[in-house]
Amino acid sequence: MTLHRSVGFSLGALAILVAVRATLPAQSRGGVKAFTGARVIDGTDRAPIDNATIVVREGRVAAVGPAGKVKRPAGAKVVDVAGKTIIPGFVDVHSHMWPPRGVHQTQVWQYLANLAYGVTTTRDPQTSTSDVFEYADLVETGDILGPRVLATGPGIFSSDGLEDKETADAFIKRYKEAYKTDTVKEYVTGDRIVRQWVILAAM
Repeated sequence: MTLHRSVGFSLGALAILVAVRATLPAQSRGGVKAFTGARVIDGTDRAPIDNATIVVREGRVAAVGPAGKVKRPAGAKVVDVAGKTIIPGFVDVHSHMWPPRGVHQTQVWQYLANLAYGVTTTRDPQTSTSDVFEYADLVETGDILGPRVLATGPGIFSSDGLEDKETADAFIKRYKEAYKTDTVKEYVTGDRIVRQWVILAAM
């Protein structure tokens, strides 16, 4: 995976933005695995499947069904999960996990707690800081354990000085370039016309 980030810092009254590009291996999801023996609730209106087999290929579910009806691919790694119940991962689309900022931890209890309760994908609609992107990268590279982390970055507020459409256009352009995200959180940015400027800039 290739990471594109912008790092900002100040030297007195001078603000500097430096673009950083790094290529790191993403966490390996390769190979084929067969999970056997579990009770599976597949998220449809079907009854739970007892003694099921789940085939996962390259990190994606390829087949689910009763053990006698799902063929294990040759060479698949077999994982015995008898006595367990498996369900689809939950997606939390309004998740403020907010791990420690500034000095990053090598593991984040908020991430572990979400995984423990079955949340495998999260979206933070207002992160307050940009630290979340570095944590998301650490999850993707397998350096820390956590759900998939999607985020907007810091919210856009009235203090950001969006005084005309041109300013709003430039602000949103810098926002996207710095955070590499396709969504923003606009919160008390000003009156109706200011909100419209932000919406138009984000289109």
